Amino acid sequence: MITGSKITLRMFEESDLDAYAEIVNNLSNATPYWPPGLQPRANLKKEFAENSFWKPDYKLLLVTDKEGNMIGEVETFKSSPNIKGPEVGFRIFEKKNMGRGFMTEALRLFSAYLFQTESSYLRLTLLIHSGNTASLKVAEKCGYKKEGTLRNAYVDYSTGIPHSDEILSLLREESPSLIELLQKK
Repeated sequence: MITGSKITLRMFEESDLDAYAEIVNNLSNATPYWPPGLQPRANLKKEFAENSFWKPDYKLLLVTDKEGNMIGEVETFKSSPNIKGPEVGFRIFEKKNMGRGFMTEALRLFSAYLFQTESSYLRLTLLIHSGNTASLKVAEKCGYKKEGTLRNAYVDYSTGIPHSDEILSLLREESPSLIELLQKK
């Protein structure tokens, strides 16, 4: 568990799965920036039983507020065999929790944790929809730097229109240590 001043990052527990399924399957929470697909509860439970959402090439942590309420998630996944570090993803589940600094703290702590625990990681990469100004601001506040644009990289989940993604990265030497961040809280 990684505890910041506003949030806690923690691994999933079996008792979280029903509430998590309710949140991720509530399509009224979907945005153009995250796929609105349904995730069957049985599949979530099966994957959790197999690996607790924690594998060498995929890691998923829950973001909770200080009261323990699920407010979002952060994850890593393999982006390319030639890149020495994973792609990182993040989201807040409900609009009421956006703009409150939760994800900035979560991404900053998660990034520092990844560099501390994975010595082979030279960089972390984010791909963020060019129109997603809120997520771009979060990334910038966490020290991620823009490297370029992937033109017409994906199709907008809500409209079917192609969109571009901004490529951002954080290098190991640009990240504060996890210990520094935890001592600041």
